[in-house]
Amino acid sequence: MNQEKKLEKILDRALSEDLDDYMKLLKVLKKRLPLFGRTKRITAALLKELLGDISKLDIESFKLAGKTESGKIIFEDIKDGRARLFINVGKSQNISTGDLIREIVKRSGIDGKTVGKIDIHSTYAFFEVPEQYAELVLHSFDNARIRGVPVVVEPAKKKQKSQ
Repeated sequence: MNQEKKLEKILDRALSEDLDDYMKLLKVLKKRLPLFGRTKRITAALLKELLGDISKLDIESFKLAGKTESGKIIFEDIKDGRARLFINVGKSQNISTGDLIREIVKRSGIDGKTVGKIDIHSTYAFFEVPEQYAELVLHSFDNARIRGVPVVVEPAKKKQKSQ
């Protein structure tokens, strides 16, 4: 597997998988290093172990999904004035549609009646909000936790049409 694919797989795993046991292990490893930058150094060491020599990897071209070079967020999946967002919590965290609406309202301040369709899966969910509130809702979840899980909200990717 090439380095770019490995990096995408790491990001996907960070967004969608239960990493609690690995977080506990990280805490144990951190205690064995000096105080400053422990988590970053452990992360860098793991990337070096996984990827090997990255001198030929074009780090600058490795862009985060959903953002342009200027850092502006792009909402790909917009229909009828509603932007579809992804969140990395779902049924395995016992999240209901009501729980999700309450979190959105509490964090962003938008009216819960404006939240559109919600699809909850085992480890993630999708929800729709009016396009004009999409960026506000997305940023309102920065550094958020739901039921102890660090939350990531991103613009949903447009559904691929099957051939």
